Amino acid sequence: MRRALLPLLLITLALGAFWQSVDSRLDEPEHASPELAEDPATGAVLVDLADDADADEQRRIGALLEEAIAPYAWAPTDLGETLSEAAQLHRLEVPASEVADIRRALRSDDAVEAVEVERIWTLPESAGITMRHAHEPAEAPEASRGTFRPDDPYYKHQWHLDQIQMPAAWTRSRGEGAVVAVIDTGVLAADRGRFKQAPDLAGTRFVPGHDFVDDDDQPDDEHGHGTHVAGTIAQATNNGLGVAGVAPGAAIMPIRVLDARGAGRWGSVAAGIRWAADHGADVINLSLGGGMPSASIRNAIAHAHAKGVVVIAAAGNTGRGRVQYPAAHRYAVAVGAVRYDETLSFYSSYGTHLDVVAPGGDLRVDQNGDGLPDGVIQNTMLRGNPARHDYIGYQGTSMAAPHVAGVAALLRASGVQDPDAIERLLKSSAKAKSDTKRYGAGLVQADAALRAASQGSAAGRGAAALGLAFLVLLGLGRRRGAGWAGTLGVAGLTAGVLAVVPWHLLGLGFLGAPMASLGGLSSPWMLLAAGVVMPLLGAGLFAKRPAIGAGLAFGVAGTLLAEALLPMAVAAVWAGPVLVALALGAALVGRQVALR
Repeated sequence: MRRALLPLLLITLALGAFWQSVDSRLDEPEHASPELAEDPATGAVLVDLADDADADEQRRIGALLEEAIAPYAWAPTDLGETLSEAAQLHRLEVPASEVADIRRALRSDDAVEAVEVERIWTLPESAGITMRHAHEPAEAPEASRGTFRPDDPYYKHQWHLDQIQMPAAWTRSRGEGAVVAVIDTGVLAADRGRFKQAPDLAGTRFVPGHDFVDDDDQPDDEHGHGTHVAGTIAQATNNGLGVAGVAPGAAIMPIRVLDARGAGRWGSVAAGIRWAADHGADVINLSLGGGMPSASIRNAIAHAHAKGVVVIAAAGNTGRGRVQYPAAHRYAVAVGAVRYDETLSFYSSYGTHLDVVAPGGDLRVDQNGDGLPDGVIQNTMLRGNPARHDYIGYQGTSMAAPHVAGVAALLRASGVQDPDAIERLLKSSAKAKSDTKRYGAGLVQADAALRAASQGSAAGRGAAALGLAFLVLLGLGRRRGAGWAGTLGVAGLTAGVLAVVPWHLLGLGFLGAPMASLGGLSSPWMLLAAGVVMPLLGAGLFAKRPAIGAGLAFGVAGTLLAEALLPMAVAAVWAGPVLVALALGAALVGRQVALR
């Protein structure tokens, strides 16, 4: 027995030593790819505290840090530079020799969510082709039934928008009301000193953003990448100028975290994600990344997801079988790139973390025969001069991601508010490819996603309503006063109508589709109105028609129950139990009406 225990003891000690060494290597996180782990360190450490850490805990952590790095002089405050007060994210400039001591001092502290060496993510060099005839006259758009083709003269070169079904999708949604945060090099959104607005963004709606490079409220683009990305998402469309965007009705929130070289620090990216989520973004686009994971950025993405924000991220341009970060983080939708023939672009990263693909271009070929290399074309600055602009074709997963962000904005505007539901719709409606490792769920299809949002919502809620009505009526037995056929028919019809009617277009967003029904359902009071007032109102109006009154109540109950089980419109964490309770209340109202 003792002989058997000795090898086990030795293995246990060896494993313990191994994990202790791994735990102490702060700058080599688990799952980092050896061949990609080249993101340079900034010379700083990020300390991410729990959001609810109070002043006493902050002072205590500050004292631990000061003790850990003594006798070196360091930051002017106890926790260094505060990057985000809401996130309790701090940057400390400390000697590299003190990193291990900081790790040991904070590793088991409940108030500390992450401690890591900060690194830099840099955009890959983007090959581009500039179009020299930016003001050629518009051609008469050709449109078939059920489609819309904008009059932007360069739309004929935007094969990438046709590839994701935009002509049909635009007849369903333009993204009105959705806010997309472009966390990038900034956006040329206004004339400000040497910065001039990109002409084709003049009709695009913007909401206030922030610059985390210069720490001000003027996130002007000094590189061109962010402006190009913003154009794919929401370029002014059908304005007789230039090119079109996926969701021209959406608003852009410019967040600058990358400098003029396209380089940005992890702390700035994490703070930018957190700021966007806390200031009303519905969708976040991250066309940036690197080979190493960041705990601070992972936490920021998780926070955004918990607030109902869809996070879209570029898979990377390594051409290798490993998705880069932040796309590989949980809650990020990782997007690879395809070219005109729908095959994976030579540069696109792929692998098990890949979710979907979208057009990213290939400037080496002209597969569509339009006389131009097959890049993704948008209006942005000429490199190095934010006062001069042109229509430039880029390639990269950076260009693929904003196509998906734009489609997510269309879904959001159509009433789907839960980020998991949007991801499910993007995947389930994608054009499937045989190799899931290289293509994920497939090529994103905007019209199919919008159609699935409407039809799937109606079917699911209608089925839930019919099931509830059947069970309640079955329980009533001979005591029922309402007829089976009429009650079931009204219940299914009510749930279906609640799911598909575009109430927001009629100015009745509080009734909305697909159950954005009820004002986006972000408020408990709107839920109360949905689950109590609507059934009671139906019962009162149809007092002499119990089949109709009961059916209406069951329809509302089924809608609420389906939303609780498979959320599409309700992103709030408290909503599930509330929806179930209100569904049961509406069902009880239906039961009482059916007994008449």
